[in-house]
Amino acid sequence: MPKIVSIVGYHNSGKTTLIEALIPQLKAKGLKVGYLKHDPKAHGITDKEGSDTNRVFKVADKVGLLSPDRLTLWERREDNPLKVVEEYFSNFDVVLLEGWKSLKGVKKVVLGELDVEGLRVEGLKDLQKVIDYILED
Repeated sequence: MPKIVSIVGYHNSGKTTLIEALIPQLKAKGLKVGYLKHDPKAHGITDKEGSDTNRVFKVADKVGLLSPDRLTLWERREDNPLKVVEEYFSNFDVVLLEGWKSLKGVKKVVLGELDVEGLRVEGLKDLQKVIDYILED
């Protein structure tokens, strides 16, 4: 299993900005890095109404769209990031989660005044501190 670290904080606290800076730094160390974002309100629409895949997903349990450089999957499942990591990211060294502040048993990097246990940081100025935290055993 990969190291799993959740980056948590309120909306617009800098989570994605920190993740964008972290990934190249971790990859430069030779690590394979994955990312999984929490979308609890299902705002992340990746398909348009009426498209072939949208129409078929209304009746199928899993639909895939294979393009020259990417695979997009739509799959009905429970909201359990650890199962998704196990299934899709098991051969990665590190998986960064964005969100899931109440997820138990996972290291957390906390931005802002969120009342969650973990490494408290102020964003990009603490980038090396976050890298060290991710890489420690």
